Amino acid sequence: MKKKLINLLLILFGNACIAFAVNTLILEHGIICGGVSGIGSAVEHYFGIPVSLVVGILNIALFFLGLKAFGKEFAMSIIISTFAFPAFLEFFDRSPFHGYLNDSLLAMAIGGCLVGLGIGVVIKANASTGGVDILAQYIHKKFEIPVYIVLNVIDVLILAFQITYSDTTNVIYGIIMTFVSSTMLKKTLSSGRSLIQLTIISDSYEEIKKMILHEMDAGVTMILSEKGYTEKSSKLITTVIQYQKLPKMKENIREIDPMAFIIVAKIEEVGGKGFTMERQ
Repeated sequence: MKKKLINLLLILFGNACIAFAVNTLILEHGIICGGVSGIGSAVEHYFGIPVSLVVGILNIALFFLGLKAFGKEFAMSIIISTFAFPAFLEFFDRSPFHGYLNDSLLAMAIGGCLVGLGIGVVIKANASTGGVDILAQYIHKKFEIPVYIVLNVIDVLILAFQITYSDTTNVIYGIIMTFVSSTMLKKTLSSGRSLIQLTIISDSYEEIKKMILHEMDAGVTMILSEKGYTEKSSKLITTVIQYQKLPKMKENIREIDPMAFIIVAKIEEVGGKGFTMERQ
């Protein structure tokens, strides 16, 4: 029950981030965008219908399309976003959060980050933002065209509609914003405790193992290996530590074996005992 509540709050937070960025940063500065928000922007420009209303109608229509095509389980993953996103758009449209940023470049950068963050948070809560993604998946199911190709075509068409009334600068900003939001999305999905992984090759592996366990207070995994030239059996040592422990770790290894071969790699996220679970 607690996990479901947390996921619900995350979905709402994610949709609020996207709506805030779209309403008070992206659309306010005339920056073109994809998805249902881009369609809403074009419809508002040509017909004067509020973006939130257009987005709400499209989201509901796409929700029922997803329900019919993919079933209840899929529909449940998008139902909150279907109604929350247009509601947040309307809220921010009526809120005083307007005109607080006069720099379009900065608005593009912050807006792209917030959109990527919002989508990532919703996905991490085991949900979906829905929208044109549903249409892309439906076309994929019907005609077996890859989802990413369909999404790209849809976004290009949506952007093309907005290009007709946008200046060159805002068009370029819109394209750059796509990359910014994509980068932020990847960062959000891989967010966690960024740590360092060490792989150590040494004949003194037993001493190094004891040092890591008792002096560095870190876990160790020993992997059976064979030396390529001598074909002698050995063991690889692998461990994951915090950044601040790296200098001391390398110093301790060199004291035990100055010839030790050390591979250092950055890892984005670690889970399990000692990290996301209590160490016994």
